[in-house]
Amino acid sequence: MYPRTLIASAVLFALSQSALAQSNTPDGSADENDYIEEITVTAQMREQSIMDVPVTMDVIGSEFLERTNIMELDELSRILPNVQIQEQAVSLPSFNIRGVTDDVSAVSATPRISVYQDGFDISKKTVSSVALFDIARVEVLKGPQPTLFGVAAANGAISIHSNLPTNEKEVKVQLGYNSEQGEEVEFMYNQPINDNHSFRIAGLYREMDGVVENNACSEGAYYAFGSMYNHLGNSEACSGEDLQGVSVQALRATYKASYEKLEVVARAAMEYNDQPGIAFKSGSIAPNNGDTSPYTAAEFSLGSELGIERTLQAYDITVNYDFNQTLSLHADAFYKDVEVSEGFDADGSALRIQDAFFNNDATLKGGSMRLVYDSGDKLAGFIGASINQDDSILPYYVMVDPFIRGTFDAVKAQLEASSNIPLDQNIATNASLAEIEALRAILVSSLFNEDGTPISSPDFPPVLVQGPFTFEAELDIRSYVAELSYFVTDSINVTAGVRYIDETRFTRNTFALPGGPFTFEAEGDFDDTLPRFAISYDANDSWNLYANYAKGRRSPVVDANAGGTNITRAEIVDSYDLGVKYQSANFIFSGAIFTYEYSDYQQSYTDQDTLQSITVTVGDSTMSGIEGMATYNYSDTLTFTASVGFLDAEFADNTSDGSPFQYGGNKFRLAPEVSGAININKLFYVGDWTFDVNWLTSFQSEVFFESSNYPGLSQDTYSLTDVSLKFSENNSAFSYEIYANNLFDKEYLIDAGNTGGGLGIPTFVRGMPRIAGVRLYYEF
Repeated sequence: MYPRTLIASAVLFALSQSALAQSNTPDGSADENDYIEEITVTAQMREQSIMDVPVTMDVIGSEFLERTNIMELDELSRILPNVQIQEQAVSLPSFNIRGVTDDVSAVSATPRISVYQDGFDISKKTVSSVALFDIARVEVLKGPQPTLFGVAAANGAISIHSNLPTNEKEVKVQLGYNSEQGEEVEFMYNQPINDNHSFRIAGLYREMDGVVENNACSEGAYYAFGSMYNHLGNSEACSGEDLQGVSVQALRATYKASYEKLEVVARAAMEYNDQPGIAFKSGSIAPNNGDTSPYTAAEFSLGSELGIERTLQAYDITVNYDFNQTLSLHADAFYKDVEVSEGFDADGSALRIQDAFFNNDATLKGGSMRLVYDSGDKLAGFIGASINQDDSILPYYVMVDPFIRGTFDAVKAQLEASSNIPLDQNIATNASLAEIEALRAILVSSLFNEDGTPISSPDFPPVLVQGPFTFEAELDIRSYVAELSYFVTDSINVTAGVRYIDETRFTRNTFALPGGPFTFEAEGDFDDTLPRFAISYDANDSWNLYANYAKGRRSPVVDANAGGTNITRAEIVDSYDLGVKYQSANFIFSGAIFTYEYSDYQQSYTDQDTLQSITVTVGDSTMSGIEGMATYNYSDTLTFTASVGFLDAEFADNTSDGSPFQYGGNKFRLAPEVSGAININKLFYVGDWTFDVNWLTSFQSEVFFESSNYPGLSQDTYSLTDVSLKFSENNSAFSYEIYANNLFDKEYLIDAGNTGGGLGIPTFVRGMPRIAGVRLYYEF
């Protein structure tokens, strides 16, 4: 691994030097007007140039977001090195930074990766998938951020900053239509009230039909127009909406009051999603007269409950007060309420082996205060305290055809016992994919009659509802933080900080099982101290070198069941970064080499009987890598942006007690060894018209979708290309765009395995096909 990464680093460095040499040539290819604006960030709780922050971070600004039309978080990972974001639905996104993913669904678990919006924590899974509109920038910090982003930032943080109201009247409107019958409307209206007050409102509407046809209610379906059943066991008319579509309606209003020493910002936001069902298509059971390809029609018989409905409301207020030029006070508070319901076909077929439905209602609230000191010379720092509360309840239902499911379970058990091959994707195996698929074929054949119809029995009801299995959690997290930066010389800055965490975690699990319901409760109090140290060296006005160490922590998980209370140990990571940053008039580059050392790494899986998310510690692991990102303005009409990342992320061979670990040597989930992207933006002037051409190609090597590296559950190396042409006439308020995403119509997977994989029949979720469209812009 290391020879390749060092070679890649040398090549990237050589390219940067070549680019710098070109920027100084006298042929006019770049001149004094081709400047890259200084990037200002707030990662260290105060405004700073990105060059002065001794943290490995990538920043995507509004100009890049607009020209690439990025509207969802997963699209960001196309350009960010060593970052994977999977948003197959708003109910459970996955964030992966430097090889470590975070997709546990338990309401009692804390994410590894923080997601913040306008300074407020939205890391909870049902909240963190937010639409991107009217955005100023997105900051992505790599590695643990204990002093900067709190308890959830065990492996990194994504911080989204929306635009604040300005003192100028502005109006922007964007209309679009695409080849999948997609419609979009985005708008922004900014209005100054007087010299001290201003108001801004922005909104987004996007709807797109599903890209996977659902033939559940067609004449040729297994159950044709037969009754379907909801999570209460009631029959309803056949319905079969297409799968894997888009639905978002979002609105955000921001008020800002600015005085000489006082600034107040208040926001109210709402986002509503009515998203078609996820295309968890079975790779083993084909639709009637169909096939098992994830890129062709499915046959999901769940009915009207298939899909995701989410209502997210958010309110926050921030107050900044400057006592003088060196000392300021920051205080904020927030409240968020989210309601999510989702029905999904867990087995990915028309057969009712397992359908599922859940509701998740949660409220999040909290606040913080921070005193910030900045001498403007040698010394800067802050002290602060915060409190966060998360109350959540999640009732879960499973609907099965009892005759089909009983047959399935019995045959599966016999096949696994006779072959000694586990069909459960969570169990690592040395069996070949051919051997596994042969077993699955026998299993599936047992579910059909000789004439090809699904088995049935009049002695069994058509549907059996299991549940609800209700999971509740109350999390109360208090923390205190301090950090200090000091220039020991004009060129060397030292930063040291610490966060103390004190948390109470309460869970209540209720299982509606025969003879029940049974309720189990558990509670735990925990605390920890997380340090951060960094040193940076300004070699000159253009070069900055830095090194940092940080300790990250994923909180213990408290669970209760019939076996008693189970409390996992806290997951600890020690992170080491060596980085370099360079910025000149027309070139900016950042790169880093990093190593993580994990102890008590937490791994989660789903109990197939109660659907409880079980978390266990699996021992120690180490991962390392290298990454770089650069932007070069060759001229005032041509800009290049490129990124590259290399990862060596594998599980350790043994658990913490020295016993062999079944995932030992496996690649981490969603962790490609190599990833990268290149973006080219070129302007052409023809008469009174300006043509803006944008090209984005991203690349990643093979990824596994399960930590077991189970055969067949991976995506091979692939690349995607998006292109767009935007054109406008001089002095016109209108502009126009044509675009194509996934230009070459590459077929690729965004997930595989899922709940069906735990049953032994994995499902597969396709990525988006080629989508072409047009947009109209109006701005004044």
